[in-house]
Amino acid sequence: MRRIAVHGKVTHGLNLRLGRGSSINSLHGLIVGDNVSLGQRSVIEVDGTIGDYCLIGRGVQIVGRADHDTDQVGMPMAFSTWVGDRENIPLDSVQIGRDVWIGGGVIVLGGVQIGDGAIIGAGAVVTKDVESYGIAVGNPARVVKHRFNSAEERESHSAALRGRTG
Repeated sequence: MRRIAVHGKVTHGLNLRLGRGSSINSLHGLIVGDNVSLGQRSVIEVDGTIGDYCLIGRGVQIVGRADHDTDQVGMPMAFSTWVGDRENIPLDSVQIGRDVWIGGGVIVLGGVQIGDGAIIGAGAVVTKDVESYGIAVGNPARVVKHRFNSAEERESHSAALRGRTG
């Protein structure tokens, strides 16, 4: 299944689990960590990183936001400079931390960072960074609360993740 669903410049760690109909592609480079699960019919077409232990739900789209140059005067977008014909820019990449849960139907646009331990609620549209351990919902997604009750608990969880092997 991985040979069918993973294309381009993608490297991944151990135990990548792909749901039926899902695909991962990167033109400039995507690194996917260990123990990552991608739900059915999800699409990742972006550069960047996805950390260890991430859960990505069904029907999720993680995509760049500058796939075609929209500023070329007199040039139809269909014929404008395409992302694969130029160097990588920040809007082509996402950085997703470790232990992130992205709920079903979420859209994550390029140019954002999602911190360690964050949760993105089902159906959210992520257009801006989400802080570590933030729980973000809505369109556009915004942090409404945090995992764990204190900064000490969050740091303890982070330390335990750093110490895990597998």
